[in-house]
Amino acid sequence: MLALALSGSLALAVEPVRLITAEEARLPSADPGTAQERNLTRGPGIDAVAPPPIGVSGTFRLAVRFKPRNSVAIDPETVRVTYRRLPEIDLTARLKPFVTAAGIEAPAVIVPPGKHVIVIEATDKEGRIGRSQMTLTVAEAK
Repeated sequence: MLALALSGSLALAVEPVRLITAEEARLPSADPGTAQERNLTRGPGIDAVAPPPIGVSGTFRLAVRFKPRNSVAIDPETVRVTYRRLPEIDLTARLKPFVTAAGIEAPAVIVPPGKHVIVIEATDKEGRIGRSQMTLTVAEAK
């Protein structure tokens, strides 16, 4: 019985995902003028839920909600997450286990200190693309 209880508590512990490495963070920033911040189509909406844009450090929750338009579901296989650096870095595989049609729910991610711009793109079942950008400002861990 004790072994079952211990194994259950270990299953609840989540290994943090290193979303951005220190080496990737040192790459030059992409030109902010080339980023599309607003969604110009009637594709799905994408809202950042967590973390707050400023003041995070250490391990934190990354949560994004997808907002379908006209009741058209989002296809989770089309979700793409990129880090705006030169060259652009595809983070999709790192977050894939946490992506659903409802959004992204990664309970524990690690990002180096600094300002990081992440672009999230999702396509609905009718092929309409939604795009959003979130900026994480991460402080040194105390």
